Amino acid sequence: MSLFKSRGVFASLCLWTILFLSVNAKTRKKDETRSMNDIYRGRCASRCLSLHSTRIATLSKQSQVENNGYLGWCQNHKQCAKCLEPCKASWDLKSQCRELCERSFPKKHWECVTSCEFLRSVVAVKQGDCPAPEKASGFAAACVEGCEKDGECSAQKKCCSNGCGHTCQPPKNLYKGAPLKPRKELSFEELRSGQMEVSWSTRFNVSAEPVIYVLQRRWNYGIQPSEDAATQWEVVAQTTEVKARLADIRAGRWYQFRVAAVNVHGTRGFTTPSRHIHTKKDPSSPPAPSELRMSNMTFGPGGRAVSVRLRWSIPSDLDVPVHHYKVSWSWATGSTGATAPLKTKRRKMVNGGQSYVELESLRANRSYSVELQAVSYWGQTPLKSPKATLHFNTRHRQEQTSGAHSVPVPEGLIPDVLDVGTPFYQDGQLQVRVYWQRSTDPTVVRYRVQWVPEYCGHNQTKGVDKIITREGFASLHGLLFSCKYRVNLQPLGTKGRAQAETTFFTPSCATIRAKSPKHIACPGQEGAPPSPKVLSKAENLTASFMAHKGNVTAVFTWEVSTPLPPQQLHGFQVTWAEVTSASRHNNLPNSLISQSQILPPERNVLVVSGLQLATPYRLEIQVIGAGGEGPATIKTFCTPTTSPVQQHRPRLRTQHQPNIERH
Repeated sequence: MSLFKSRGVFASLCLWTILFLSVNAKTRKKDETRSMNDIYRGRCASRCLSLHSTRIATLSKQSQVENNGYLGWCQNHKQCAKCLEPCKASWDLKSQCRELCERSFPKKHWECVTSCEFLRSVVAVKQGDCPAPEKASGFAAACVEGCEKDGECSAQKKCCSNGCGHTCQPPKNLYKGAPLKPRKELSFEELRSGQMEVSWSTRFNVSAEPVIYVLQRRWNYGIQPSEDAATQWEVVAQTTEVKARLADIRAGRWYQFRVAAVNVHGTRGFTTPSRHIHTKKDPSSPPAPSELRMSNMTFGPGGRAVSVRLRWSIPSDLDVPVHHYKVSWSWATGSTGATAPLKTKRRKMVNGGQSYVELESLRANRSYSVELQAVSYWGQTPLKSPKATLHFNTRHRQEQTSGAHSVPVPEGLIPDVLDVGTPFYQDGQLQVRVYWQRSTDPTVVRYRVQWVPEYCGHNQTKGVDKIITREGFASLHGLLFSCKYRVNLQPLGTKGRAQAETTFFTPSCATIRAKSPKHIACPGQEGAPPSPKVLSKAENLTASFMAHKGNVTAVFTWEVSTPLPPQQLHGFQVTWAEVTSASRHNNLPNSLISQSQILPPERNVLVVSGLQLATPYRLEIQVIGAGGEGPATIKTFCTPTTSPVQQHRPRLRTQHQPNIERH
């Protein structure tokens, strides 16, 4: 059985290796094609300078050439600029040359047309000459029509006749008339102006035609240089001088450069890539996300629960890519429009490659305030953007557009349910905040809040506590650990007719202690014998997925290996995280963007929505008992690649296995 499993793993690795090599080959071919196009345009520019060589020689004697040398002069000369126009990277050769030139120069465009036709010819016909037909040997001598044009042949080979057919053959006189390569050592100097000067030295050239130097670069994000994570080569300068000044050098990037000497006859290729360099400046923090807006709002059954999708934009050309976004939102708690206290804010983290977020379980007819912050990492140092803010309300669209008011609520009734924040430890006690929308009855100005534990994991108990407030929220103090609480809200003066109730669970003392740098005294547990270490862990973890319009909802279930007595089982600590892709153009380590939740002991199921298709995730579950947290069960899985017709119920794989199960 293990042999078959090993073979399966080996076959999977072979398949991924073949796929990786195939993708790399396609990328290299695309990179080579782009570089050759840059060479072709350099030959085109060299021809234009050749046509005006007499005038250029005169200017050279008078020392009147500056700003990118002769090429800069040509760009500012009326006739030479017409010749140079088709040599630009923006020029599209799909249409006829005359038609293209007439668009740019309605009159006297013959220089443009001849330059365009020359560029077409160098694209179609590679450097060098075809050998004599009788010198063909091997497959090149076969009487077949193996090609029709040079572009169908690989590398430097040309489509040549062998006397009875046409095959791809190595050319002769490949570098005839082409200038020598510059020396491979490039020099770099960071100027006070912030520019980077790249310079090179040339060998002695006997070329009669002007030489154009084509400078290319590539780069990668990160603390360390990496050729594997680098971008494709791109042209950053075309000049007749032996140096170029670049103003767009960014912090947080490693650069490599190479240069080719080109004339009308061709080139001998680019120099080997230079050493990696980077600017001395520290990378900047990302800017605040822009265009933060609500793109969709959905009302659940009964119209009370609301889901909102928010979208935003951020520039793609940053010093360091965005690692993740922090999203926090709160709501108005009364007629004054004041936002809820900091502890009642809800928070969410979003992958840096995503520009939207789903806010779920909002309440209808409320005003919300959202804050969004982009976070990048330079090594272990976080770089945080300023916060973007959005205010919106969750009224029905019909009410917003027509100006109609929401349906009136009978006097004294509370128009919405209670909301409960996350329990927190402060001032030596466990606390939580609850909040509500204030009554529409103008005579109701005070509210009574009562809370009592229904049961506790350590058999403690406590009587009813209460508080009276005029606000739309209240802080519940002195809570016990590992308990289920019931909260009751009643507007005073309603004679018991209107009430709202909800329940919530408090975490264990061990959970709070583990997350606090300070010592926490657990009420009812000081002086008691230490609880036995928790050895139980989650097992038989399964998952099902439902996909709709690109969003995936996952349902996880599990069992407890060694069931604990009810008084010792306090709940489950569940953490789920997206494993970020290592395929981005950076060499930052794989990292996790996680969310955590504490579930009561009777809930061994977790529903997570808003996951992405075909994305790897990690799930971690710990049993919380009287003695603390048990061993962590860590599983990895990948969401479906497409929207499934039926639910998938995969068995999740453990983290140490070499491959991730695909669904």
